[in-house]
Amino acid sequence: MFMLPAAGDPYFKLKSFGYVDEGEKLGYDVTIYDAGGYGNLSRQVSQIEDVIQRGVDAIVLVPASSDGTVPVVEKAVDNGIPVINDGIATNTPKVTGFVGEDSYVMGEMLGVHIAEALGGKGNVAMLSGPAGLDLTNSRVSGFKDYIALFPEIQVVAEKLTSTSSAETMNVMQDFLQAHPEINAVYTFNGPIAIGAVQALRAAGRQPGEVVVTTMDLEVETERLMGDGWIQMTVVSQPVTMARLAVRRAVEAARGEEIPAVTLTQESVITKSTLDAVDLSGQEVPEDWGK
Repeated sequence: MFMLPAAGDPYFKLKSFGYVDEGEKLGYDVTIYDAGGYGNLSRQVSQIEDVIQRGVDAIVLVPASSDGTVPVVEKAVDNGIPVINDGIATNTPKVTGFVGEDSYVMGEMLGVHIAEALGGKGNVAMLSGPAGLDLTNSRVSGFKDYIALFPEIQVVAEKLTSTSSAETMNVMQDFLQAHPEINAVYTFNGPIAIGAVQALRAAGRQPGEVVVTTMDLEVETERLMGDGWIQMTVVSQPVTMARLAVRRAVEAARGEEIPAVTLTQESVITKSTLDAVDLSGQEVPEDWGK
């Protein structure tokens, strides 16, 4: 069973392909549960409770909350059901295994790009992503720790947000009204970056006038990068990550010993390297899911 916080996000659509395709290759039925948004912790907990009662072989979980899913994950493991965290960790040592990225390093990479683009001096806004996730905290910490090396780079606006482009557009518009001197934007993921770009466009800014950085790469963020609105992203191979999570879940269900942590390799992409970077770890067939 695969438990997602927001299956409608483009990133999780990529993961869903990895789950389904790899599961079928290994001869397993795949069912994907969607909490309907990071704010719907109670729904995700209820879904996990349901599959525990059904006695499934294993659970692959992207938690809606790193702390809020602790009791139900521990219950699953105590009932003999392995739990593999994919991308976001549940904060308990009872989790069977974790497959993901080095989120701190990914945040640092955004810091490196912004520091270089601004020449070590400027004003940054942060659309930091969903609250309550170890992933959010690690990415933000990596970014802030790096730019702290540059005293003339200041974070002038910061907010935790959902991954809704409409919400982050409104937040970014507020940021620009309060701080028209913003030179660069840190965004948690593609949909958030899209909202930031929409706000910049509405404010009359031109592509590249404000440095926009993000993580992951979907169709729309790739287009905005090609158009010059997004200058850089870091990708973490979500399809590959999903496939690895399936394999670890199957191995654990069979009683095999698995690594506590399995990490994918992140890659930096700019407009000039868009055609040169290996994106096979996040590619899906064009007709999949239609």
